[in-house]
Amino acid sequence: MGHRRTDSTRRYNYAHLICAYLLHNNLSRADVTARDIAQFHHLAGSSSQSISALLNFLYSNHIRETRFGFYIMGTAPFKKSDYPHHYTIELIDQAHGLL
Repeated sequence: MGHRRTDSTRRYNYAHLICAYLLHNNLSRADVTARDIAQFHHLAGSSSQSISALLNFLYSNHIRETRFGFYIMGTAPFKKSDYPHHYTIELIDQAHGLL
């Protein structure tokens, strides 16, 4: 609710940031929030909304494509307020070559 619309170029940029987060931390699977990723890359607070919009888009449309470098296995509310969500993200094997 209230998420910004993200164009395709920005989607790939945010997907790259998510892969970079996982690879830098030597993770192939992680439970993270969009805020975790934004803070890791020292991005403005509004960026976490865009990252969250991308993650929701990929999850709700069941998108599992190598061009994004990862897929979302599941999501769960972090607190009773239903925000932020924790996303269970797993790298696709070919993601290591994307960075």
